[in-house]
Amino acid sequence: MLRDVGTWVAVLGSLGGALVPLRGPRGRRWVSLLVPVLAVVAGFLLNSLDGGPRWQLLPLLVAAVLAVARFVAGRRRVRFPAAAAAVVATFAGTLAVWAFPPLRVPGPTGPHPVGTTEVSWDGPVPDCPASTVVAQVWYPAATAGEPAPHLGRDRAESRQVAAALAGTFGVPGFLLREAVVARSPAADGTPVAAGRFPVVLFSPGDASVRRQNSAWATALAAGGRVVVALDHPCDSALVVEPDGDTVPTRVRSTGDDARDQAAADRQVGVRARQLSSALDELTRRNAADGLLRGHLDLSRVAATGHSLGGAAALRVAADDDRVDAAVDLDGLPRGADGLDVPVLFLVAGRGTGNPDADAAYARAVEAVAARSPAARVQRVPGAAHLTFTDAPLFLPPVPSVVGSLGREESVAVTVRATEEFLGEFLDPR
Repeated sequence: MLRDVGTWVAVLGSLGGALVPLRGPRGRRWVSLLVPVLAVVAGFLLNSLDGGPRWQLLPLLVAAVLAVARFVAGRRRVRFPAAAAAVVATFAGTLAVWAFPPLRVPGPTGPHPVGTTEVSWDGPVPDCPASTVVAQVWYPAATAGEPAPHLGRDRAESRQVAAALAGTFGVPGFLLREAVVARSPAADGTPVAAGRFPVVLFSPGDASVRRQNSAWATALAAGGRVVVALDHPCDSALVVEPDGDTVPTRVRSTGDDARDQAAADRQVGVRARQLSSALDELTRRNAADGLLRGHLDLSRVAATGHSLGGAAALRVAADDDRVDAAVDLDGLPRGADGLDVPVLFLVAGRGTGNPDADAAYARAVEAVAARSPAARVQRVPGAAHLTFTDAPLFLPPVPSVVGSLGREESVAVTVRATEEFLGEFLDPR
């Protein structure tokens, strides 16, 4: 709240400095200038208290400097350009503040507060120097606690992960600043609520990371489920192991579509095996001393994922009899021929922009749905590929990137569809 106040104090101060009249006694004019300039500085400092300066406010500081230049300039021909430039800088800063807001993960709306913890184990990791699979667990908690960092174990790791994501997807790292400083409503290590809860496995998108759907996972955990999201070594943008060692992605496009598709098929197979290994590890932890002991109902398991992770969810549901249902968030099915469990497909209504690719995707979904005993194919009007992740909460509302549903509604649509499906096919009756 304080940061929001500081932001808009800076915006109004910047605009005031650009437009303040230069008439009247010199002392009064100095006061008229200093008030908006100090407002900009104060707003900037308030926004720097948690996580350092927000780059979105830098144009407002520039506008304040131009306001001072406008005041001290003795010639009219200098004053007008300085005022015009200050207005432009104010507009740029206001646009940046609107387009890249603070990331606020919606709080739990279910009957439980939410806790989070991390688990790791040696899993099947072919063609990779690492063997450790790391997963984030969200669970129904007995009590609320201090919110955990959103993107990493701490701020330093969050910066590492954000830098890796930026490099992988070819965007400037500072654009992910809000994800670095954000905190999740889930509390780290708080006790699990009494009872045994269904398990929801999650695989992120191609080269993405386990926390990419934190808002969705938090909502499912608040509703009485344990969500286990995996990082895939040498696949996810960056895996930071418990000892601090880092494993960067090895995923690269070759430019040869046939080779890239074959590589994606192999990735899906590896991911499916890692999801199965997660069930092995959860079985062990459910019986061993520790936070999760006795709280996992492994007779009710859903496999879920986004994009390539959705394909992995379908594959493990086809290959592993312990999986009872699957949710594919806008992922092209790959090799799920044996699938015989209920499945939910959420499909981005905006498509890919390529009619041939959209038609191939529709055919693949229809083929898998035809084999499922209870398939739902839900096309979401206005949704883009990243609508089904946390991206709409902190990236610019560009329809082709994050869809046109709005920031919180994007998360809500995904949560509602998933909860309705899991409520019918996974949750206790």
